[in-house]
Amino acid sequence: MSTAARVQAATIPRPWADWFNLPAYLLVWSIPGVAALSFYYLNQTVTAQPLNWSYALVSTLPNWYIWAFLTPAIIRITQTFPLEQDSWKKVILTVHIPALIASMLVHSAVNLMLFRTAGLHEEVTFGLYQVHFFTRIHANIFTYMAIVGLFSAWEYYRRYMNREAQTSALQVQLAQANLRALKMQIHPHFLFNTLHSVAALVRKSENKLAVNMLGQLGEFLRLALENKGQQEIPLEQELDFLRRYLAIEQTRFGDRLSVEIEMDDAAHGAYVPNLILQPIVENAIHHGISPSMDEGKIRIEARLENGSVSMTVADNGPGLRNPERLNKGVGVGNTQERLENLYGTEQDFSFRNGELGGLEVNIRVPFTTQPIMQLPNEVE
Repeated sequence: MSTAARVQAATIPRPWADWFNLPAYLLVWSIPGVAALSFYYLNQTVTAQPLNWSYALVSTLPNWYIWAFLTPAIIRITQTFPLEQDSWKKVILTVHIPALIASMLVHSAVNLMLFRTAGLHEEVTFGLYQVHFFTRIHANIFTYMAIVGLFSAWEYYRRYMNREAQTSALQVQLAQANLRALKMQIHPHFLFNTLHSVAALVRKSENKLAVNMLGQLGEFLRLALENKGQQEIPLEQELDFLRRYLAIEQTRFGDRLSVEIEMDDAAHGAYVPNLILQPIVENAIHHGISPSMDEGKIRIEARLENGSVSMTVADNGPGLRNPERLNKGVGVGNTQERLENLYGTEQDFSFRNGELGGLEVNIRVPFTTQPIMQLPNEVE
């Protein structure tokens, strides 16, 4: 089970249909029926009037059992036409008022037939139907409103808990992404290789280049820590972070590594997931460039396509030899899960052997000019 699924399973209330139990359901609806029956008994006793148990039983409990069987249809209507902030008036006028009238008509008809079956009415007439309709009109209106209101409140609470669980899962994933980035930053080999490259430049009296490399390392670490806790950042900032990282790697690899970064002007201002590209570029260097002594190429493109931001990382390494193994990799799974939690089905994550001869990874996310998910600035 994924991280998000585990969080949701632990915190989100299960839909009412999953734990629905007919006896318990009818028992709940019996409570107002028993209350009405008790009120009738007390009223007859206090006023010293005779008790008609046939009338008492038919006129109290069945009224609520009828609503019990109408409730699933009312809930289905409320699910289909929810009371949203911008359309609740229209929904009430065009959906719920007709549904309320229909429910009361059905309720009165069934009630009338029960009275006739119990022998409390000698015949069924329209006049008696009107009596049943208008006698309980206030109670029926209140009951319908209570069903819609309570279920809407439950749905709002469930959606809220779902959003909270999703946010928690994203917090965990972002913390993991930051941890992986920080581990890479403080990894002995990474720092050793970087500092070794600086030392080599100093020995060659290329002090200016050595200072620039140290500056790139400092900026790289600063940006990584500065973005800590942010789920989404501007695309320019994500690419700037990549440039700092690649500048260090280019100094290390020298002529063995060439990099090309292109960003479509239309994609300016787009927000993308923080640290979504750096691990992919790191894998391209580690698996596609480093093992070979030939010149390595990495091409990074970001462009706007049909309302989505498409980001591509391609290398000229050996490409895909075992696609199934890559598909099951931890990094691929984490990236896919994070994208799904942020954008649902509006995202795409794919890889294939590309034009450069190596692996080509593509990420597509919706174009937005502000973060989809608002999270705290810091992840503890």
